[in-house]
Amino acid sequence: MLVGKIIGKTSPESFHFQVTDIIRKMDFIAVKDPERHLVLGRVDGIIQESDKAVAKVSIIGYVDNRSVVQKPRMPFKPGSMVYSADDPLIKRVLDLKSSGFYVGLLQNSESLKVHMDPKKLITKHLAILAKTGMGKSYFLGVLLEEFIENKIPAVIIDPHGEYTSLGKPNDKQEEIKYMEKYGVEPKGYKKDLEIFSLEKNLEQGMKKLKLDGNFTPTEIFEMLPFKLTSSQLSVIYSIVRDTETAKKYTIDELKKEIMRSNSKAKWNVLTVLDYLVGTKLFDPTRFIKPEDLVKKNKLTIINLKGVEPDIQQLVVYKIAKDLFEARKQDKVPPFLFVVEEAHNFCPERGFGGEAVSSRVLRTIASEGRKFAMGLAIVSQRPARVEKNVLSQCNTQVFLRITNPNDIKTIMESVEGITKGVEDEMRSLPIGTALIVGVIDQPLLVDIRIRRTNHAGAAMIGEKEKREKEPDTLYYFPKFLEDDVKKSIRKRLEQFKLIYYPIWRLSCKFSTKGGEKVDKLFLDGITGELLYFKNNSINRTSGLSEIVGLDMKEKAVVLYLTSYGTSTLDDMSKKLRIKEKDLEKILERLVEKDIIKEENKEYKSLLKINFEEIVKNSLSNETVTYKHAGELIPFKVNEAGTNRILDLFNPDQVERKKLYYPYWLIFYDDGKVDVVDSLTGEKDDYLSEGSFEELTN
Repeated sequence: MLVGKIIGKTSPESFHFQVTDIIRKMDFIAVKDPERHLVLGRVDGIIQESDKAVAKVSIIGYVDNRSVVQKPRMPFKPGSMVYSADDPLIKRVLDLKSSGFYVGLLQNSESLKVHMDPKKLITKHLAILAKTGMGKSYFLGVLLEEFIENKIPAVIIDPHGEYTSLGKPNDKQEEIKYMEKYGVEPKGYKKDLEIFSLEKNLEQGMKKLKLDGNFTPTEIFEMLPFKLTSSQLSVIYSIVRDTETAKKYTIDELKKEIMRSNSKAKWNVLTVLDYLVGTKLFDPTRFIKPEDLVKKNKLTIINLKGVEPDIQQLVVYKIAKDLFEARKQDKVPPFLFVVEEAHNFCPERGFGGEAVSSRVLRTIASEGRKFAMGLAIVSQRPARVEKNVLSQCNTQVFLRITNPNDIKTIMESVEGITKGVEDEMRSLPIGTALIVGVIDQPLLVDIRIRRTNHAGAAMIGEKEKREKEPDTLYYFPKFLEDDVKKSIRKRLEQFKLIYYPIWRLSCKFSTKGGEKVDKLFLDGITGELLYFKNNSINRTSGLSEIVGLDMKEKAVVLYLTSYGTSTLDDMSKKLRIKEKDLEKILERLVEKDIIKEENKEYKSLLKINFEEIVKNSLSNETVTYKHAGELIPFKVNEAGTNRILDLFNPDQVERKKLYYPYWLIFYDDGKVDVVDSLTGEKDDYLSEGSFEELTN
């Protein structure tokens, strides 16, 4: 599809083009260079310059005869046509793989699946970063499903008990209806999960977590949430100085040895050791071994829901250390160690000091890749995650991030983050991830629907669930000046483009099957509802008459409009209105020519089918910029939309002002045609009515 022509100065690396069709920031485009190579580029940004939209493009390259991606060596010619890139070109130039962990579709593509390389995740580490509620745990759930499907083990630190839902198939109706698009089906993985919990939050189907109660002196020192004094340290050192540093002690063994000391500091040391005993985490004989946590074809969840933060840190320290040692000795297979709420387990030193688990996570981040123990860091506060850990993550998944400190930390800690990527992170909609590290280019990905249940809200990558758009949006014309000239058979005086005002009302309703969002489109001048049928925009007739009625009159009209003819008796029962009161209502409505009565049956004279209106709503393909053209002002204000919404009683509503483009064609005989600039079809309603009368 043609989207524009190159204008102004160009180079082999970039150019600008005037936009002539729908294109968005981060979209891929195709253009031929002077040597006739078909080159792939990406839209870095779009600006409105008075009466035209101009897009800036950065060049990615083309594939040569040896299947190697090359950069053009000559500047692009002004006037060259710019096209929307097709899927085969994108896949070929970006070298998108067809295997691996399937996490979603490339944005604006119906067929380009994005896969992440499991080997790279385990050997290069991963960071999933987003502000609260933007979908980081949803994305991680998608990734964990792929670990199970590919029979690769992973261990997840789950501070809030979110990931036990992986055992149940997705039953959210608002998500299931989009599964066909992503090529997935509901599925639970209960048999593939191993869930461990502490005794205090143990539930049916979970295993009790007891950690190895045999410690080296170093482990004792590292596990304590506070530092020992020099005299306290000397008590312990005096016990272990004549033994090997690798020798392990139980806490009881240490306490017996300490009791023999003559130092007065021994009593404080005993109190410190009693802290470890009091956690009830450790058992020197019956404990969970690394081989119990990392198993082929299994996903292990450490459920820490409701556990105190300092105890959570102890658990993470001990499990991470034991697993790392086991992996170095090849006692367990390669696996991914996932740490949710990572800012609590390896905090940056300026945010609360060093956690008990900080040191071991730092070690795994720097050395784990050598031993095929991958680390995944998940956090909504990147600024509070230790930079040394964050910088070791070569694959990054960003969902929306807006906090300036978090953005600054990412820019300082993560390689390859450009200004364009930074800007995109601030405005990512819900359900869309910016993935860096899969290939050389950052990828915008519509996250696929989960097969399993998600403990939080539904996270749909469709526009119905997208994050806030600008308050004013435009439909971009597809039927342009040259098309108008070619289509006209009569002598014309002039033609001009105008933008007709429309309200988009996104109405959220609670139903038995979950939340439902219906979009209503309201004529911004007449107040009638709009819908698309037979390749043209249709309008209701008589809606304003319903709006002016009282509550019971509205109920009667809406009932007859929805169900056809009805008798007085049936309506009285269905609407729960007394027959005497209903008779008076019906008389008033007959007098107003809104309904009619035949043989004691009543029917509506209004041609309004609300089911058809919702089913055939207008397109959501809008942009934030406009083509040259005059904006027609709204006559229906926000209060006017409320009167329409009273008919539907939604739980929530979001309003957007849209502008729909039409061509006004003035002929020399004085007639005026109004032509839809998206379809090229004449709009009979606006042409036959007095358009100037409506808009003035």
